[in-house]
Amino acid sequence: MNRPIPTELWLQCPRCHAECRDRKLAKNEYLRCARCGEEIKSPLVGRTIPVAWALSTTGLILMVLANTYPIMSFSIAGNSQTNLIYTGIAGLWLQGYGLLSALVFFCVMAAPALYLVTVWYACAAWCLHRRWRGLHTILNIAAILESWNLVPVFAVACGVATVKLRTLGSVRWEVGVFWVILYALCILLTIQFFDRKKLILYVEEERL
Repeated sequence: MNRPIPTELWLQCPRCHAECRDRKLAKNEYLRCARCGEEIKSPLVGRTIPVAWALSTTGLILMVLANTYPIMSFSIAGNSQTNLIYTGIAGLWLQGYGLLSALVFFCVMAAPALYLVTVWYACAAWCLHRRWRGLHTILNIAAILESWNLVPVFAVACGVATVKLRTLGSVRWEVGVFWVILYALCILLTIQFFDRKKLILYVEEERL
């Protein structure tokens, strides 16, 4: 008579909740659900979570620096001005573009900050082996905010704006642009290393 397979050798699909037998994977192998095709396990699963935790911590520090130091200063027709990230947002608001101002604020300042906070919270729970409340909700919020991280787009827009402004006057980069670039790279790396699927499985295991 065949003996039942121990429950710890079974994995659950995060999408359809079908059970799949766990096994050791080779370097380039992936374990996918036979029912829906969702990736359940890879050789790097779990190993990238501490990296995402470190990156999200670094990103939160860079966020403060990027929003504190001026990005550029320009002089046009004798008028000089030094700009920070929120300077453009405030300018749109004062010119009557309230909806556009709110959208830029959310995509460039609020959403990236909230995303890093949710990633930090989820990864810290994993790394510290804590059963913190609201992890499932936090992971869902992180999934929603991930596509709204437009700091890299903002960095590119700053470069385009500089080219345009140089035709009107003198433009000089300030130290803040260095922090913005690092901030954008940190967010991109955090998205790449954040293993949300493994964390969902971790939450499901804690519920059982």
